Amino acid sequence: MEEIPAPSSLRKVLFAVIGYTVFFYLFFLLFNTSFTIMGVDVGDYLKQYLGDFFGVYLFSTFKVFSASLVFHFALGILFHYSLESVPQFNIKKQIPLLLTYLFAMDLLGLFHSITLYPQIYGEFFFYRYSSLSSLLYFFTDHFSPVFFFYTIVLILSVQLANILYYVCQEKTKLSFFYLTTILIVLLFHRFGSLYPALAFIFIFPILHKLKDKIHIRTYFLLIPFLIFLFPFPFLFDFLYGTFTEDHKDKPPVFLISADSLRYDKLGFVNGNKEITPNIDLFSKDSFIFHDHHTTIPRTFPSWADLLTGKYSMTHKVRDMFPSKTEKNRIGSKEFPTIGQKLKEIGYKTSAIGSFAADIFPRADFGFDEVLAPNFNAKVMTLQRTAESQLFLLPVVTGSFLGGGDYIEEMDGLSTWGDGKRILDRLKKVIRRSGESSFFLTYFSSVVHFPYTPAYPNYKKFTNPNYYGKYKYLKFVDPTATDKLNNQEIEQIRSLFDSSVYAFDEEFGAIVRFLKDKDLYDKSIIILTADHGEALYEDIHGQGHGEHLRGEAVTKVPLLIKFPSDSKYASLPEREFFGTTSSVDIFPTLSDYFSIPIKQELPGLSLLNVLGQKDWENERVVYSETGIWFSDVGDHFFQSQRIPYPNILELHQVVPEEEFQIMITDRNFQETIAFAKHRSVQNSRYKFIYIPTRKGVLFELYDRKNDPLNTKNIFPNGAIGPSLKENLYSLVKKWEDASQAGEYLLPGTLRNGDL
Repeated sequence: MEEIPAPSSLRKVLFAVIGYTVFFYLFFLLFNTSFTIMGVDVGDYLKQYLGDFFGVYLFSTFKVFSASLVFHFALGILFHYSLESVPQFNIKKQIPLLLTYLFAMDLLGLFHSITLYPQIYGEFFFYRYSSLSSLLYFFTDHFSPVFFFYTIVLILSVQLANILYYVCQEKTKLSFFYLTTILIVLLFHRFGSLYPALAFIFIFPILHKLKDKIHIRTYFLLIPFLIFLFPFPFLFDFLYGTFTEDHKDKPPVFLISADSLRYDKLGFVNGNKEITPNIDLFSKDSFIFHDHHTTIPRTFPSWADLLTGKYSMTHKVRDMFPSKTEKNRIGSKEFPTIGQKLKEIGYKTSAIGSFAADIFPRADFGFDEVLAPNFNAKVMTLQRTAESQLFLLPVVTGSFLGGGDYIEEMDGLSTWGDGKRILDRLKKVIRRSGESSFFLTYFSSVVHFPYTPAYPNYKKFTNPNYYGKYKYLKFVDPTATDKLNNQEIEQIRSLFDSSVYAFDEEFGAIVRFLKDKDLYDKSIIILTADHGEALYEDIHGQGHGEHLRGEAVTKVPLLIKFPSDSKYASLPEREFFGTTSSVDIFPTLSDYFSIPIKQELPGLSLLNVLGQKDWENERVVYSETGIWFSDVGDHFFQSQRIPYPNILELHQVVPEEEFQIMITDRNFQETIAFAKHRSVQNSRYKFIYIPTRKGVLFELYDRKNDPLNTKNIFPNGAIGPSLKENLYSLVKKWEDASQAGEYLLPGTLRNGDL
C-alpha cells in the first residue's frame, strides 16, 4: 500500500484542540466559579492577599488550564491519527468531527464521574444550579459508572485498534511515528506527567516535521521500550527487595485510624453485622478497649497528642492552624514522637492518608515518608480553580484510565472519598519495605464530614427515595442556623453509616493484603480514631470539637492486635472496660519496645492491664474542645462560649511558610486557650468545665444512665467536687495554669513560644 502523506490538517487539529480547551475553560470559569468554602464566602478575604497571592492565582490558572490542554491534546491526537489511518476518509470533515468527539468524550467522562463520585459535584448541583439536580438523580439512580467506563474504553480501544491495524499493514515511518506518538501521550496520561506532557505538546510540531529523518530502526527500539514502561513502575514496586524478615523483637507496626469513627458504630458493639464486618472479624484477634477517649476532638491536636503522648495544653498545638513556633514543638527534643523513638531503634516510618491527613506534612511527626496531601492557601486556591472545570474533574479523579496525578493537589479534595488511592500507596510502601522493620500510619478520611464514600457505598444505608441536598453528602456550613427535619437527619446519619462501611472495606483490604504477604500474624496492628462525631443526638448538633456533651464526640475505638508469637497473644481475657486515653498509645508502644521514657507522661502503658477487665483503681481521662469555627448560631454551646472572632478573622496566610494558614496573634491564641471547655471522666461520670463571660459553669453527667448528657447533676454529693478538683489539679500540672476565682488561666507562654 502507498504511504499516506504527512497530514496537512495537523495544524488545524492542534488549533482546534487549543480553541476547544480555551473556550470551555473560560466558559466554566465564568459560570461555575465559587469562593465558597464550607459554606463561607472567602472571596473578600482572599482579596486582602491579592498582592501575595498574585503568583498563586497565576500558577493555579496555568496548572489547571495545562492539565485540560494536555488531556484534550491526547484525545485530539488519538482521534486525528485514527482518522488519518483511513485512506478514504474525507479530511474536510475532520475538524467538526473532532470537536464533536471531544465534547462527547468530555460528557462521557462527566457522566462516569458523577455516578462514581456525585459528592464532588454536590456544590454545582445543589447550590449553584439546583434546577439541574434532577439530572444528577437520574444518572445515579439509573446508571452504574461501569457502563460509562466501558463505553469510554470501547471508544478508545477502537481508535487504538485502528491505528495498530494501520501500522501492521503499512510498516512505514509515518505509521511508526503515529504509534510512537500515541504511546508517549498515553504514558504521560497514565502517570499524570503534566509538565513533560506539556513540553511534548510544544515540541510536537517540530518532531512531526523531522519524522522522515528518523531511521526506522529507531522505532524498533523505541516502541518496545515505551510499551515496557507502562507496567514498569508496578513491577519495580512489586519486585523491590524482600518483605520484612522475622524480627521478633521489632515486628511491623500499623497504626490505622479513621477520622471521626465513633465507637458505637462498630458492628460488634451495636449488633449491626452489616456495617463493619471486617473490623468485627479483626476484633476476635485483638484486645478491645471499650471505653477509649480522645484528648481533643480536632484532627491536628488530637494526632499531636497521640504521637507525642503529651496533652495539647502542654505542647501548645491546640487547634488546626498552629503557628510556626507551635508546630515546631512537635518532634522537638521536649516533645519527641513515637515515630522518632522507633526510628532510633531501626524502624522506617511512613504516614499515608487522604484529605484529613494533610496535618502530617505540616509538622515533624517523625515520619521518613509522608504520602498525604498538603493543606495551605496555595492548595486551596488551586482546588477551587480546578473544581470550577466540570470537564476536567473527571480527568483528575481518574475517569479516563489515568490522569489522576496531573494535579496532585486534588488529592486533598474533601469530597473525594475514595480509599482505593491511599490503599495503593500503603501496598507500595509495604512492598518497598525490604528487610527493615517499619512503622506505618494509615489515616482514612472517608468518615469525616462531608461523608463521601464512592459508588456503590454511598447507597449502602441511605434512603433511595430521599431527594434533597443531603442525598450524597453533608454540606458543611458552620454559619448555618436552619433546622433540619427528621428525614434530613436520618439521611445524614445514613451517609455517616455508609462512610463507616466504606472505611471498613478499606480496613478489610489492608488485612487481606497483610495476610497474603505473611505479615498479619507478625505485626502489631492498632485500630483507632482521632475523634468521634455528633449526629444530632439530643441538642448536640453535627460535627466535633464544639462541645463535650454526649459519648459520641470523644469516645472512639481502640483495638490492638499483637504478633501471634508474643506473650500477650495467649491471654484469654481480651476485653478491657476501664477508661483509657489516646495519650496511652505512646507509653504502650514505648513499653513494648523497652524504649526508655525520660519525661513524665500523662498516659499509661496498657500492657500492664492486658488480660484484665478494669483498672485496679478508678482512673480519669482528660479532654478539651477545639477552636470555635463560627461566631454565629443558636446552638446551646454557642451561648456557653467566651466569644472570639470567626476563623476567617483569626487566621493569617503566611507566604514565607508556603502560604500555610496559621493563627499567629498572641492575644487570640491565649483567648482560645482560656475559652476551651474541659472535662475529666471516669467509667461512670463526666465532669465538664465551661468558662463563660458571666462565670464558670459546671456540668456533671451519669455516663451510664444518661449517655446523651441531658441531665446535669452537679455537684451530686462528693462526686462533682471531687472530679472538679481532679480537673483543676490536672490542668495546673500539665499546662502550668493558675486559678482566678473559678477560672483556669493558661500558663504564660515563654518568650519565643509564639
